Amino acid sequence: MQTKIIATTEEFYKLKDDWERLQEQDTDTTYYSTFEYNWTWWDVYHQDNDKKLFIICVYNNDKIVGIAPLIIETKPKKVFKYNVLKFMGAGDYLNVLVDKKEKNELTIIKDIFNEIEKMNEKYERIQLTHIKHNSMFASYLLKSKIYNANFKYLIECPILRIRNFEDYDDYKKKFITSSANKYKNRLKREVDYDFFVINNKSIDVYERISDLHIKEQEFLTNERNRQDRYSLFNDKLRGDFTRKIYKNNSNVITFLLETKNKELIIYDTCYSYKGILHSWNMAFNPIYEKYNVGRIINYEIFKYIFENNFAYVFDFGAGRYPWKFEWTNDFIFDYQLDMWNEKTKKGRLLKKIYKIKERVK
Repeated sequence: MQTKIIATTEEFYKLKDDWERLQEQDTDTTYYSTFEYNWTWWDVYHQDNDKKLFIICVYNNDKIVGIAPLIIETKPKKVFKYNVLKFMGAGDYLNVLVDKKEKNELTIIKDIFNEIEKMNEKYERIQLTHIKHNSMFASYLLKSKIYNANFKYLIECPILRIRNFEDYDDYKKKFITSSANKYKNRLKREVDYDFFVINNKSIDVYERISDLHIKEQEFLTNERNRQDRYSLFNDKLRGDFTRKIYKNNSNVITFLLETKNKELIIYDTCYSYKGILHSWNMAFNPIYEKYNVGRIINYEIFKYIFENNFAYVFDFGAGRYPWKFEWTNDFIFDYQLDMWNEKTKKGRLLKKIYKIKERVK
């Protein structure tokens, strides 16, 4: 097999057909690893001069059998600038793509890492995050004498497997509490609301949800002293990326509650791909805080999914927040590969500096 590094935007776009062929074959692929998602991300972030393409393609004869969607990002630290090899984009699950029709998928992944090691003068650190614990990529890293020690637990991603229940009534008995019903009935009685499922291919809700997200974050910061909170829509590049990924995209699904006067109460936006709904962004209208509207929209979402056979997995996204486990007792582990490149003088020095900083903490 042969490998090639794709470093220009023009070459990247030419991968579209092969990338989409692999993403359909590869059962480990989530929406975060699709061509559409990564191309849209790069279309925005290419203007950041600290980010450079480093896509590794593996060929069997002239056919692409593996793609590693990577970039090299320069970290502009005060003392040392250094380069980090990482996945392109951002998401709860990141991965390489491999041709499932090939006999040995691990060989393709090995060729990717052979290329990474061969090009070690390009980076001082490897940070490959959000790797599903049960993926072929994780299997390779766990078996590797080089990478095993630096491949460690990162975070949980709670999930609801719809097919584990006979129907909605079965799920309701096990997870829907009386308090969820109480809040739902109270909001219905005192405010009245409608529940909508919006496919962004037909209706663009970007402006409505971005305004509400900013409004919620301002409320949490100013009224609840949540200084850790910020809105992704206030970040120009992240806002531009989100706007682009929303536009005419059938893979973006937004669940929302609104009043009869069309005032937005709460929304939950998901990426839909291969029967899985990946929840990734939610915000509520502070006016309705007392109604615990997060519980109400989850109640409506899961009822809709069960009754309409809308998905077979609902993924709550990364993070072990207690409220997520009110709705499920199942989860996936994400791991990360984080290591300094000790084959370069600068990498060795930076590793020593960071070790000292950790001891001081």
